[in-house]
Amino acid sequence: MNRNRVWGAATAATAAALAVGLVGCASSPLPESNQARLVESTSASEVMIRAQGIGSDVDAAEEDARLAAVWYALYGGDHPLLADAASRHAFAEHEEEIFADARSYIGWESDILGSRQEGGDRVVEKNVRVNIARLSDDLVARDVIEDSVDVMDRIGRPRIAVLPRDAEHADDTRPAIVRVSEYLQERGFDVEVPEADERVDEVIGQVAALEGHDDPMHQLALEVGSDVYITLDVDHSAREVGADTVRSAVVTAVAFYTATADQIGASSGHSPERDAGDYGVLAEEAASETANRVLNQIDNSWLDVVERGRPFKVVTTTDEGQAAEVGRELHRLFNDLCAEANRNAAGSASFDYTLRCHDQGDAVDLLYALQDGYEGPGELTRVLDSGGLLILEAGDGSVGGSGEIRID
Repeated sequence: MNRNRVWGAATAATAAALAVGLVGCASSPLPESNQARLVESTSASEVMIRAQGIGSDVDAAEEDARLAAVWYALYGGDHPLLADAASRHAFAEHEEEIFADARSYIGWESDILGSRQEGGDRVVEKNVRVNIARLSDDLVARDVIEDSVDVMDRIGRPRIAVLPRDAEHADDTRPAIVRVSEYLQERGFDVEVPEADERVDEVIGQVAALEGHDDPMHQLALEVGSDVYITLDVDHSAREVGADTVRSAVVTAVAFYTATADQIGASSGHSPERDAGDYGVLAEEAASETANRVLNQIDNSWLDVVERGRPFKVVTTTDEGQAAEVGRELHRLFNDLCAEANRNAAGSASFDYTLRCHDQGDAVDLLYALQDGYEGPGELTRVLDSGGLLILEAGDGSVGGSGEIRID
């Protein structure tokens, strides 16, 4: 029997690496089985894993299932704690110690859900709830991985808005929005949950029109000043099983950078199918799984984007008679000040840029740096700033302070 098959999302390459570690270690605490899969994310700190264990008897197989669950948290799925070759290499000298202490990472386990005999081995299945926060802390303490909290504190956490996919489905989505927001707050993020029908500043609507973006949720994210926004959609289903009606929910999340509207993550979570009259409860269950997955994507993307430069959307309006001179000066200034400057769109006297800057933490920092470096006609004046959005007027004041963004 091949005991190193990967069950679920664990990779063959990881399984092969573990198999090498098992050679000559018959008395080690390493798992015989690495067959496991994610059942659900029960909270920001714990995940439920369905694991198989192999042993000479039931007790030994149950213990191996516990080890397999911890193995999955370390190596398996889409977002393992040991996410790269460097961390897996650093873990090698600590793995026996970690697996020997596997029970300390287990918060709860089910009774045996399945049991069979395969040759001389007993194989069992059970659900095991693994405390990934505690496991992660121990890996950080051993210098195996970097503390994500320290990383985020150093580079700054993104402010996240959580929104329905559209205003029409806001009520159906509310239980999922509440659960995802709680999950993000548990992980230390600042969260905004605006009302889907909240009025958006007219100038922000003009900014969206300049680029051809008419998504009201994107405009709302710009309005509240988020760095990232997540839209949620909930689907329900029901079917008859004998005399009972069983229901389930699917929550789909899509994450975007607010400044650029670029998609940075997407995931779906499923609730267990069961006899439940309240779809809201099912949506909350599905949302927990979704939140865990999409937040991992946001974390990884945010680390990458901050290395590249924090994204800002800068829209500048001026008088048509000064547009050419102002446009040249803005192009020079943006490229001198920031790592990247990409022109998105322009009207007759309006300019829309996406900047990626290393030295500015928010739009106000960027405003002051731009004002200090501006050498064009007149001066730069703030019309609006919100998170990563900065709207300016440039010139000698003939625009009149209206902030109107002309597209023609």
